[in-house]
Amino acid sequence: MPSTMHSQANDRNRIEFATTDPDRARAYLSAAFDSAMTIRCHPDAYRLRHTRLSAGSFCLDSLDHQAVIEYRSGPDTPIMVTRVHRGMRTDLDRDVRYGIGDLGLHVHTGGPHRVRQEALVGSLVGIAPQVVAEVAGNDPERPRPPLRFTSARPAGPADVRRWLHVVDYVTDSVRNAPEFITHPLLVGPFARLLAATLLTTFPNTCATEPQHYDRTDATVAALSRAVGFIEANADLDISVVDIARAARVTVRAVQRAFRRHLGTTPTAYLRRIRLARGHQQLRDAGPGVTVQEIAARWGYADPARFAADYRRAYGQPPGR
Repeated sequence: MPSTMHSQANDRNRIEFATTDPDRARAYLSAAFDSAMTIRCHPDAYRLRHTRLSAGSFCLDSLDHQAVIEYRSGPDTPIMVTRVHRGMRTDLDRDVRYGIGDLGLHVHTGGPHRVRQEALVGSLVGIAPQVVAEVAGNDPERPRPPLRFTSARPAGPADVRRWLHVVDYVTDSVRNAPEFITHPLLVGPFARLLAATLLTTFPNTCATEPQHYDRTDATVAALSRAVGFIEANADLDISVVDIARAARVTVRAVQRAFRRHLGTTPTAYLRRIRLARGHQQLRDAGPGVTVQEIAARWGYADPARFAADYRRAYGQPPGR
């Protein structure tokens, strides 16, 4: 007798689903991955268990599934990276097999995909394509060329290790502070970190040649506009692309301006301003306010990291 279990947290960020009914699984997976999907399997041996921790712009999934699935993803479907922990995943259209420890990339192509999942237990990371496109761009005011991945496998073992290190860091941070999974100052940087690591892990066409204005536009005036924007918006989820747009230069130019004139980077300067705001709030805090609350308010998922940065900047622990 097919059975189904489906639980969803009140905040809609944590989902657990399990079933032995292929029809229920098809409906659930089609909705969860925003893809039209069919499932072929032996009804007596079918099982699906899926969990998801969703932050909106990215998600962290685990999957236990045995079936042949065919799906057609839409343009807004997340870019997915699957890591196989047990079993086998086969891309039937490309005749590519992913075994234990392998990473596989799955991107919208406009056409159908056929995949066989044999006793598959895997973990998946999904990233919104808009985030990846933003991170891949250099000039905020110019149309970005289409991003195309030239391989569904990582470039090399070092790229695999870097990807796993970043995913473990993000996963541990989110699980250790689940109440902050919707906090924009945490979610935005995590999503962009995953996107940037994705672009260095899987070969793609996003690399652009440096332009002369990346160098000539790295002026004091551009820096001043960037600093003013950061100081006025440090409490918002702003990216280096936003900073470059406010400075009216390219991403490379604003990065060069900070290095040339301040010896730092735009994101490091943003962290410095947020740390200073946290310092002021700690000084002004009344009874019942914790260091962890203020750390998270200013983009620190790990209170220990906040404490270390605070001690370096102010020579004492934040609790004091």
